[in-house]
Amino acid sequence: MFLGHSLLNSVTIINVLQNVLPPGPKDPPGVFNRSLRRYYDYIIVGGGSAGSVLAARLTEDKTSVLLLEAGGSDLENEATVIPGASGNLLRTKQDWNYHSVPQKYSSFAMENKQIYLASGKMLGGCGSMNSMVVIRGSRHDYDEWAKQGCKGWSYKEVLPYFKKMETMKIPALSGSPYRGTKGKIVVTPKSSTTLEFFNRKAASEIGYRSVDCNGYSQIGYCPNQANIKNGERCSSTTCYLRPVMYRRNLQISLNSYVTKVLIRGKRAIGVQFVKGGRTYNVYARKEVIMSAGAFGSPHILLLSGVGPKMHLRKFKIPVHADLPVGNNLQNHPILAMPYSINTTLNINVKKLTDPETVLDYILHRKGYYTTPLVDGHMFDKLDKTSPSKYADSQNIFGPTAYERPSIVNSYSNYIDKVQHELLNRTTDSSFNVFLCLLHPKSKGYVRLATANPLRQPLLDPRFLANPHDIEMFLKMIRWTQQLEKTSSWRSLDVRLIRYDMEGHCGELKFNTDNYWRCIIRHFIISGCHPSSSCRMGSKRDPTAVVDPTLRVKGIKNLRVVDASVMRNVISGNTNSPTMMIAEKAAVMIKCGTKY
Repeated sequence: MFLGHSLLNSVTIINVLQNVLPPGPKDPPGVFNRSLRRYYDYIIVGGGSAGSVLAARLTEDKTSVLLLEAGGSDLENEATVIPGASGNLLRTKQDWNYHSVPQKYSSFAMENKQIYLASGKMLGGCGSMNSMVVIRGSRHDYDEWAKQGCKGWSYKEVLPYFKKMETMKIPALSGSPYRGTKGKIVVTPKSSTTLEFFNRKAASEIGYRSVDCNGYSQIGYCPNQANIKNGERCSSTTCYLRPVMYRRNLQISLNSYVTKVLIRGKRAIGVQFVKGGRTYNVYARKEVIMSAGAFGSPHILLLSGVGPKMHLRKFKIPVHADLPVGNNLQNHPILAMPYSINTTLNINVKKLTDPETVLDYILHRKGYYTTPLVDGHMFDKLDKTSPSKYADSQNIFGPTAYERPSIVNSYSNYIDKVQHELLNRTTDSSFNVFLCLLHPKSKGYVRLATANPLRQPLLDPRFLANPHDIEMFLKMIRWTQQLEKTSSWRSLDVRLIRYDMEGHCGELKFNTDNYWRCIIRHFIISGCHPSSSCRMGSKRDPTAVVDPTLRVKGIKNLRVVDASVMRNVISGNTNSPTMMIAEKAAVMIKCGTKY
């Protein structure tokens, strides 16, 4: 899900779709082939969810912008356009295909105890491969940021930017003071199956009313909202950047791998990047802006001499600023709970490969492929001892069946023995509930593996390092089990598909607390919502990398604008908040806002 980033891997006949679809969106001819200049006003590193918004906004006047993207165009793979095909992007060249370091506290059922960390490597970044779920987070998230020193980032102050970026087309929410109607990102009501009705009714039976989780309060049941326009993905690249690619003051360079920021006298003056086997230096008259994501931005900063000095000295990298870059990495761990049912109201391989389904999309832009394969969400605050006011738990209702793709081609990274056993438990009449821990106490890090910029960084989410997170997952499991007792779910004969087997919790008595603690440690995966690795805070905050104007502390003309600046990970999917951050940053940059 991200990822911002789809939790659900759809098996599609994507190759057939690519061959028979009418011509889709195209990049303007020659737009990526312009000759590089030596100087630009702004250089943006990363053309993802934030970078695309920034490039579009900063070039609204005569300002010159160079946008450097390590990957290619999102349109090189048709699956970026088709909402229901997003799972086909996993482990392709459009994916950085990151893996964590071996985990100490979790992932015991995964190959080498490593967590697969999908991340978009193309224009649009994770926003071009995620499940398009639109969730802003709780208003209390942003109020807490402001209280902790992020001046200007309270909910009241960020709400105008959330509204500015969206055109909300949900009739039931028309007139809401929390929603926008004139923005670039089209938000539509996008549940995928009739199962949504049963999940909504089940939630109602245990006390949750239907809410707009992007309105006043998240807590309740929220029918899915998605950034989908006319049956196609509406990412920041599709709906912000591509319409303005023709601008002469905007240059986009693809397959351009930035190796470091050029810093002279505590001032960022440009960047170095590799393209087509050649190394280039380009220079910024005004600013270098890092928008490479919560893994990429800290990685490049570390290579540039901005980070913990002891770590940099280990690799003999000159230190320009001793800052906690790469610390405080936060992410949403997820536990999937698959359930079998007595009906085929779900989505399965047979339906997705049915010629009628394919033709429905090709001819009418209707059907399963126009949906993100997510039905809805349930939010609550289960930790009653916490003084915080935001939701800490999210259930994501996924209507795709627990079949081979959910095991082999998904966000899991199972060892062969576990994969083989789970394949024997699949059924095409099933669905998934994804338990997402919104505010884990466990924090990870991004570090250099080597001074070679072409080597991937060391990524350690440290899932479940804090025992509190296991107990929170246990609360979420018991919370989810309340749904099993409702008349709505009983009418579907909902039955849990178990994970336990020899060597993986099989020796423990089913449904005891210790049984579930074991399952949690063995089977959690990443929600692909990394954040906070270049944390925002006041100038005096020793945990902060950037100030509230997103300027890197101690280095002039260097800013970070992406999910890595989040004070703490928000209560939900991170793609929409990342675009909001870019909208707000664009205004601050244009107005020269000082802190």
